[in-house]
Amino acid sequence: MKQETPVKKLKRSNLSEDAYTYVRDLFLNGNQYEPGDKVSVEELSRGLGVSRTPLWGAINRLEAEGIVEIVPRQGVYLIRYDPRRALDIYEAREVLEGMAARLAAQRITPSQVAALKRGVDEQRRSFEDGNIEGYYATALDFHDKVASIAQNKVIEELLQSIFARMRVMRLQRQSMPMRLPQSTDDHSLIIAALEAGDPDAAEREARAHIRKLADQIRSEMARAEAESRPAAKSRGGAKRTGNAAPDAARGAAPSRRRTAAGA
Repeated sequence: MKQETPVKKLKRSNLSEDAYTYVRDLFLNGNQYEPGDKVSVEELSRGLGVSRTPLWGAINRLEAEGIVEIVPRQGVYLIRYDPRRALDIYEAREVLEGMAARLAAQRITPSQVAALKRGVDEQRRSFEDGNIEGYYATALDFHDKVASIAQNKVIEELLQSIFARMRVMRLQRQSMPMRLPQSTDDHSLIIAALEAGDPDAAEREARAHIRKLADQIRSEMARAEAESRPAAKSRGGAKRTGNAAPDAARGAAPSRRRTAAGA
């Protein structure tokens, strides 16, 4: 866990909702917690000046969103995303964002088109300035806006949950595909389809964009699997010849390979 920052006391107006909003931001902003960190509900309760009841309500909601994990008899942990879990997210994104783009193409206004174009311009400037964090923030904001323009509350809520998980992944800097500057080009293609009011093209471009990102994760997973095979064969050969003891016998911990596709 990172160094603790002061926690503000919550007002008594709507404790459950306030606790959820505050704790969600606390877990996602990366200032105090990192993926894999254990969360002390008791310390949060004291810091916020509220009972544990509204906090547990917030944590249960965050578990449903895939931000934290409640481990029986162990505690609450900020979820650590591995490539398999990340790929699950991108496969779900492809379906949901494709439909969101289809609906948005039927409902978008000229002012909303202009706002999306300004966002892509800002995304390009961030890339040119080397501001990767700004680039990522504006890229995710683009998808957030399209989900809102679709005017389907269920799809928007599901995507908001996915975007929250992506922010946790981004904090971890692992299994997070980034395509620079190709993502801006993809976004421009989506905008063109939205502006033309073409639902088929909008869905096609949106799904293709997310699929490219998912393919990066698949490539990393395949590469990691391929690289692990020689090591496994080597250990097997050593065991057969009697020249080396198994890792477990030596007490060695298995190595963990960084599989980040992005920054």
